[in-house]
Amino acid sequence: MKKPLFLIAVALLLVISSLTPAFAEPQTKSLKVGIAKDESGLNPYTYVTGYPGLDLVNLLYDNLFVLDENNQPQPWLVKEYQVSEDGLTYDFTLHEDIKWHDGEPLTAEDVKFTMEYFIEHPKSRFTNPLKSIVSIEQPDETTLTLTLSERDPNFMIQPLSDLPILPKHIWSQINNPDEEMNAVGSGPYTLEEHKSSQYYKMKAFKEYFKGEPPIEEIVFPIIEDSTAMLNALQAGEIDAMSSSISPELVEQFSTNSSLKVVRGPGYSTTLFQINAEKYPMTESAFRQAVNYAVDKQNLVETLLLGYGEVGSPGFIHPSSTFYNSNVKPVYDPEKAKQILEEAGFKDLDGDGFREDPKGEKISLTTLVHANNPIRIRTAELVSKAINEIGIKNEVKPMDDTTVVSLMWPDFDVTKGRDYDMGVWGWSSTMQLFPDRMVELFHSDLTIGSVNIGAYQNEEFDQLAEQLASTFDEEERTNVIHDMQTLVAEDSPFVTLYYQEIVNAYNPSVYDGYVFQAGKGIINKLSFVAGEKSEIKTSEQKETASEGVASETTSSGGSNNTLLILGGFIILVIAGIFFIKRKGRGKPKDDFDF
Repeated sequence: MKKPLFLIAVALLLVISSLTPAFAEPQTKSLKVGIAKDESGLNPYTYVTGYPGLDLVNLLYDNLFVLDENNQPQPWLVKEYQVSEDGLTYDFTLHEDIKWHDGEPLTAEDVKFTMEYFIEHPKSRFTNPLKSIVSIEQPDETTLTLTLSERDPNFMIQPLSDLPILPKHIWSQINNPDEEMNAVGSGPYTLEEHKSSQYYKMKAFKEYFKGEPPIEEIVFPIIEDSTAMLNALQAGEIDAMSSSISPELVEQFSTNSSLKVVRGPGYSTTLFQINAEKYPMTESAFRQAVNYAVDKQNLVETLLLGYGEVGSPGFIHPSSTFYNSNVKPVYDPEKAKQILEEAGFKDLDGDGFREDPKGEKISLTTLVHANNPIRIRTAELVSKAINEIGIKNEVKPMDDTTVVSLMWPDFDVTKGRDYDMGVWGWSSTMQLFPDRMVELFHSDLTIGSVNIGAYQNEEFDQLAEQLASTFDEEERTNVIHDMQTLVAEDSPFVTLYYQEIVNAYNPSVYDGYVFQAGKGIINKLSFVAGEKSEIKTSEQKETASEGVASETTSSGGSNNTLLILGGFIILVIAGIFFIKRKGRGKPKDDFDF
């Protein structure tokens, strides 16, 4: 009996091992992920927001590299690469057999075309980082060599991990990319349908070069009302949402047995934006007084219920290695009043509000997005604080399109601005590397491409030029520290807080999400095949020292099930052996438990 039983055990193990790959990553049929607004056309020229808009684009398009969960660049379309010692030459070898959604092959020629196309048809986010490239060589279909005019310490992040690669056979025929609606890429999903203001529908690209995606269909319903979005998640009408849960609802969602809640650091920055080209906001003293008037810690405690971090007046997030710890948030209303008095802003008629040094009344308006309750309450508290130091100011909630048209018309800072102040937010990508401060504050608006307050400071511009020619890491850090010190003193805007990300989703539908630091679970890594990093639940976060980790992965769960099944079968056979042998040895001698 021993030999037949042994052969049965071996046969069963062979069957189990042969089944394991097939069930390693069971596909989810359909997933619904709520998003807060219509992102227009999902191609690199027409998407709207950095998050989740660009993340939806990245499901349709690929980059040479991708940022991992800790925002470190990792090869993606690139299989192998080499950087010269002087940092001026990058050699890439692409994966073979990469296909566009229409079946055409993706080659190095497409990469070369993309870089040249964005130079010819500028899109600031993607074009500016390409300007250091002086030559592009493409000797064959899978190899590419880039030569830079000068070293760029952030080149691996932007453009290499950020630039979506375009199909030459399509875009070479497009002369007006800002009006182009096609979204044919090489990414893990294809865009099947877009109903304006209703939803996007994506299908898995089965011939994706990194393996068939784990979800057959992803629908992104557009739910502009935040309360409706939260209700839809709790009711099971959607399976996840891109927005972070409001702080006051975290406990409620954490106790919902059908949902999993995960938390992590948020790099999105909420700030009080000041139009520095419009009087009296042109005056440094006026801006400084506004900064001193606002209690940022109170905003974190009362509005975010502690789910956030106080903003640094130098903008750079405190978790960054480039953060200047000597730059501290300030709050001193009496100091704010003193600054205004010394600058000539006085209450001349006794009505509680100050006139300017020429005796003219001051009456300002703060814009805020009407669909964001936390931002509205933020605007109200900031406005109240400004009123209390004698600056007359009122809050005006407006729809997203109107706010953007006034503060950042056509997303082009060179087209001017028409506002006083406003509660504004920059997505996590603005914190990926510190050089982006140059884009925020440089006086030349072709360089300061997101300087929506038109802030001007010759000293900052000089520091920016110094940074561009500095490659020693310690020297770069010193320059970046000086930038933060200057910005903190001059207050082109007031950094209010960085809200912690709290995501919730239904794990019974899909549990393969990856929490990307500063962004959350809605990112490319969550929706591709392969081993997943773990993410932690809100309960686990309280005891973990750093990072974000999960309970299980989609592949690990299925493998574990099969291993348990196999172990059970082996134990049954072992029991039969044991009964038959009756004392001829102990089970532990024959099996390694």
